[in-house]
Amino acid sequence: MADQEKRLQVGVDRMDKELTISCFWPGAIDVHLGKFGNLHTGTAQDFFDQEWEGFKEFTASQHYICNHLYEVDGDKAFAETYQFSFYWKKPGDEPTRNVQNSNRYVDRFEKRDGEWRIIHRTFIRNFTLPIHPVGFPTVENGWPSLSQSRNDLAYSGVNGVIYWRSTKLT
Repeated sequence: MADQEKRLQVGVDRMDKELTISCFWPGAIDVHLGKFGNLHTGTAQDFFDQEWEGFKEFTASQHYICNHLYEVDGDKAFAETYQFSFYWKKPGDEPTRNVQNSNRYVDRFEKRDGEWRIIHRTFIRNFTLPIHPVGFPTVENGWPSLSQSRNDLAYSGVNGVIYWRSTKLT
């Protein structure tokens, strides 16, 4: 379950919608704060279909998850996970959109055919703080730069194989 949480965050940061959606069972419900504070109550697929283009407005994002608490009962589980996210645009662009968020996920997971995925997620926003990025690294002297795509260095994997891209995690 923790791997699914991590994969979902990587999917958003790398703009990999397929990876992001694969962390949810088809038809899974996502109660989530959308762009500009709109509340979404519907499927996770619908949420990401509606919000995905909005993610592309940012130069970069980073999502961190911590404090996982799981209660497992057979093939069902209840989880609470703390999450911190950072979204920023280019320096000088819409400073109100450069933010750090403190959030929590309250999730229900189901295990089917040996695989855990989210079946219901409720997103809770704790607080939002403004941030003021001063710049972004560029490729100098071979230093790798950020990429919001599958071209990111993290997608190179071992011998070109990335274990966390698999949808079947136990």
